[in-house]
Amino acid sequence: MENIFGIRHLSPASAYHLKHFLEQKKPRFVLIEGPSDCNDMIEDIVQDDLIPPFAMMSYTIDTPIQSLLYPFANYSPEYVAMKWAYQHHIPCAFMDLPSSAFLTMEESQLQQDKVIDLDMDVNDQWERIFEHVDDTFQFKEAITLFAHHLRELNPPDGQTCLREAYMKTTIEKIKETGLLEDDIVVVCGAFHIEGIQQATCLSDNEYQKINQKLVNRTLMPYSYFRLSSLSGYGAGNKAPAYYELLWQHMLENQPKQAAYDYLSRISLYQREHGYNCSTAQVIEALQLAQMLAAMHQETLPSLQDLKDAAIACMGQGSESQLMEAFIANDIGTTMGYLPKGMSKTAIQNDFYSQLKQLKLERFQTIVATPLELDLRENTTVKSKNSAFLDLHRSCFLHQLRFLEIPFCALLPSKQDTADWKETWELKWSSEAEIILIENSLYGESIAYATQFCIKQKLEQSTNMSECAFLMEEAFLCGLPDSLLHALQAVQSLAIDSSSFEDIVSTAKRLSRIMRFGTLRHSANENIEPLFHQLFYRALLLCVESCQCDDKVAHTIMEAMKTMNDLSIQHDHYMEEEWLQVLVELIHRDDMNPFLSGYATAILLERGFLQENDFQQILTYHISQGISVDIAANWFEGFMMRNHYALIARSFVWKQLDEYIQDLEEQDFLRALLYLRRAFGTYSAKEKHDIAKNLGSLWHLDENSVAEVLNGDLKKEEQDLLDELEDFDFGDF
Repeated sequence: MENIFGIRHLSPASAYHLKHFLEQKKPRFVLIEGPSDCNDMIEDIVQDDLIPPFAMMSYTIDTPIQSLLYPFANYSPEYVAMKWAYQHHIPCAFMDLPSSAFLTMEESQLQQDKVIDLDMDVNDQWERIFEHVDDTFQFKEAITLFAHHLRELNPPDGQTCLREAYMKTTIEKIKETGLLEDDIVVVCGAFHIEGIQQATCLSDNEYQKINQKLVNRTLMPYSYFRLSSLSGYGAGNKAPAYYELLWQHMLENQPKQAAYDYLSRISLYQREHGYNCSTAQVIEALQLAQMLAAMHQETLPSLQDLKDAAIACMGQGSESQLMEAFIANDIGTTMGYLPKGMSKTAIQNDFYSQLKQLKLERFQTIVATPLELDLRENTTVKSKNSAFLDLHRSCFLHQLRFLEIPFCALLPSKQDTADWKETWELKWSSEAEIILIENSLYGESIAYATQFCIKQKLEQSTNMSECAFLMEEAFLCGLPDSLLHALQAVQSLAIDSSSFEDIVSTAKRLSRIMRFGTLRHSANENIEPLFHQLFYRALLLCVESCQCDDKVAHTIMEAMKTMNDLSIQHDHYMEEEWLQVLVELIHRDDMNPFLSGYATAILLERGFLQENDFQQILTYHISQGISVDIAANWFEGFMMRNHYALIARSFVWKQLDEYIQDLEEQDFLRALLYLRRAFGTYSAKEKHDIAKNLGSLWHLDENSVAEVLNGDLKKEEQDLLDELEDFDFGDF
């Protein structure tokens, strides 16, 4: 067949010469290498309001979901062929194996374009040999010969032979409609030309036996960032933005202009980012690039020539100085666009509809952009939707976050008191679209998919704290039905729960919903009684839970901290009962000393301990009559709260000083581990203040003592501490 035109995917020269070839041949039918079950998409693809880059995506209906992408740029030869056929009212179709068959193959077999499986040096040679050819006949002959030799070096595997036989069969079926061979132009990767010509058509039995999976298909926007990596059907190229520039100048019959524009854009980027880059340097770089091309017996510089020249003349020999400019102009930030209704899944339509309704369309960019939300009612606007726009945005973004669609990330709040404020970072990617499409299995809208996933996880969970987490997620997502289902699950599991940590964790989540329910318009009258029930259960379990070993002591401490915070946040709810539990903890000798010390710190902080009582407790726990492990562990727990209040109490440091002075060397080593860990939670300023206290206690210059104690360790001191970390005190 003379009418087979070999291409390289995402090659502007392939697209340019293919367009000329079609103009010369004026075929009555165009067949294109591509998944034959995606022919119904061609009508949408050729529409003028679709803006490349875009991709066809096929994905399996059953889990685990597998997906396959077929990306296109505006200089993709296949896309150019489809547009040409549409503009000339000529039918065209894909002729390769259906995507449902590709998805049965191993991932390693999905690399379609053998011609482009090249390293950087060979890519440079490809550009020199093929991208700068200006004669269509020469290009067609050269790429065919190149593919022939490549095929000799890399014989096709069985899957490739099957594909070529399938494409040959498709061609013959089109000819059976009455078309002659000269009426058909076949567009395929150059590697397949010889295979298609030599292949034997599949029999009806062989055709029916092709293994396939049930799939759905859709169109999706794509980005040059994603095209810059090799992935999926065909592959990308390293510099999609540069090749678009080359394509544009090819269409204008001015391919030489691409070098001028590229270097000018590098220069402009550098100047915009604070670097000196003159017009003279651009001219020098252009001249050097042309000389480098001449050394390769070429008339036009390649991208590598341009970059080498730019480094020498505009970057003072430093590639790192120009790296950002190269990335911006080689890859760029271009992202495609699909008109409304062109996507093939309901969840995509819902997503884009909500982007428009919530005025988030401008964030659909590959550049990360912050978004601050004020969840309070905006009283300066008239409509209800506008008044609560940010609240609706928050619910939508939380739904996307829960579905793990990587479009948005909730940033940590910088103000603990700003409960009405959220800060998000939004960044679009092709991966986000893929995961969005995969979620179509769970519902026809973002909200329905979120509800389904929450319900599914609730049914699978037997842990109360997990259900409480899902309840809070439903609350943040603005899904009252899911919130109710999660609440019922928590109520059911709370009956048998005896874990102090789980109960406190659940109470904390209930507390947040109670405090912010009005703000988010998601208040539920059943939450508060459950919170009270769980708080009371936690009070009953606290003392027993503190009879634990050191491995879980820090986990129990965090739960105690939460209990104390909850009591304060809810108008000192059950304060007397909570403080009585703490009093019991500090007076019982069978409690974990770390937690007993922590309870003492809370009572002191809450003003429930008089100074005399506190001094008696401190003297009791830090004295020679108490095991050094117990004493040091108690003091470590005691130091976990209210650092400044402890620093200000000179009695604490006097008692600690006397205790340490009386320790034997082996006991001192034991105590040192606990004390070092405790002081590790203090800031540099706090340590400085402690050192000044000790200086005053020792009747020395306070600042000198602080300087010595807070100075860097000597090597010998550091070695001793390192040995101490690995020391087995069980030998004593």
